[in-house]
Amino acid sequence: MSGLTGVSTRGVGADIVNYLTEVAQFFGIDIRVTSGFRDADAQAKAMFQNWARMKHGAIYKKSTLPEADRLTLNGYWKISQNSKSSEEDKANAEANFLELAKARVGTKSMHSRGRAVDVARLQIDQRVYRAITMQLREVKEGTRHDIYHFESLTIVPTVDEAMKASWRNLENGPHHPHQAPLPAQGVWC
Repeated sequence: MSGLTGVSTRGVGADIVNYLTEVAQFFGIDIRVTSGFRDADAQAKAMFQNWARMKHGAIYKKSTLPEADRLTLNGYWKISQNSKSSEEDKANAEANFLELAKARVGTKSMHSRGRAVDVARLQIDQRVYRAITMQLREVKEGTRHDIYHFESLTIVPTVDEAMKASWRNLENGPHHPHQAPLPAQGVWC
């Protein structure tokens, strides 16, 4: 049966989960969720783990992560990754990174608000991508090419027959997995 697989979507808006489930079922695919709701601590950990792929924090709006804080985080991250740093210095740098990231971005993330999901690109061909982005916005996450980050600030409408008709029109279009995605809208949180 088609639908959402992967990590739990508990804490993600039911409207987003329902919309993605409807898309998956309509196109007869599984959409694998790689990340859903994250509290402030989990958001900080995700930032630390993906810092290099997120252009060392440059993907964040300056209102979310001011430049001075981004540079401080980058300094901590570099120490934590430096083979010449002592284990104690690495641990301290990681702890400092996590503390500052949690304070500055933790609750500002759309993941922490329950308004975002990351999904694996596998199974997301151009038709499915277009159907998803009819209601959800994709935000690029730096150099990541393994996932799509989809979010919505507003409530996603319930899927009706008119929406399914617009999806049917996509069925006549390109149908190749891993086709180049449409341009992103905005920057991450």
